[in-house]
Amino acid sequence: MSFAELVAQNHCWKNMSSEKPRLYTKNSTFEDGYMYFLVSGKLRLTALSASGGEKIIWYLGEGCCFNEIILFLENNGNAPLISDNASFRYECVEDCYVQKFAPEEVRRLGKSFPELLLNLCQSYSVKVTLLAQQVVSLSLESHLTRVCKFLATRIIPGSSPLRARRDLPLFEMAGLLGMHRITLYKALRSAQSSGLLTFDKNSDEVVILQPETFFYEAHVTMPNAKYSGGTGRGY
Repeated sequence: MSFAELVAQNHCWKNMSSEKPRLYTKNSTFEDGYMYFLVSGKLRLTALSASGGEKIIWYLGEGCCFNEIILFLENNGNAPLISDNASFRYECVEDCYVQKFAPEEVRRLGKSFPELLLNLCQSYSVKVTLLAQQVVSLSLESHLTRVCKFLATRIIPGSSPLRARRDLPLFEMAGLLGMHRITLYKALRSAQSSGLLTFDKNSDEVVILQPETFFYEAHVTMPNAKYSGGTGRGY
């Protein structure tokens, strides 16, 4: 879950806005003080440090609300989404259709439909859990473990040999995993040299050669017994 894209977290908010969905083109950003619902497309949340460093926090797919933090601010959402050390920015990674909600509209809808606010609380708790998992991963786990965890969320069901989608450019994947793209490439090359996996930098798939060792390194259970019996470590 740590590096999975969030999708369909808030479908009950679709068409609840008083405004029609608006097109935000690729690379568009969003003003503070509003909550938004992603009707279609894909976004990423990036943390920006004062020194110019960047860290991708997560990706959002259709059916998700974002910037719902305005509900939890004491000044009714007028403060920017910012901390002492970093600012945060939602950005379209492709053309998106988005619905916009003013804070007062969110409160009005919440009074009429309490289940909408419950849904926001539930999805927000998922994001808090996701952030906590990322902190642990970035603090304690090796580069290889992070790579395996990422690929484990993108296993192609029924593939033989076992394959995983590499659906992000190396620099974006590196940012999400909290490492430089050269470090990521070295980790992939090292895993390839050891016989754990194989990949082509121009391909969008990674072939898992030792599934048992791979899932052990990712700290997840192998999804299918047919992949057992490899040369990797046991559980």
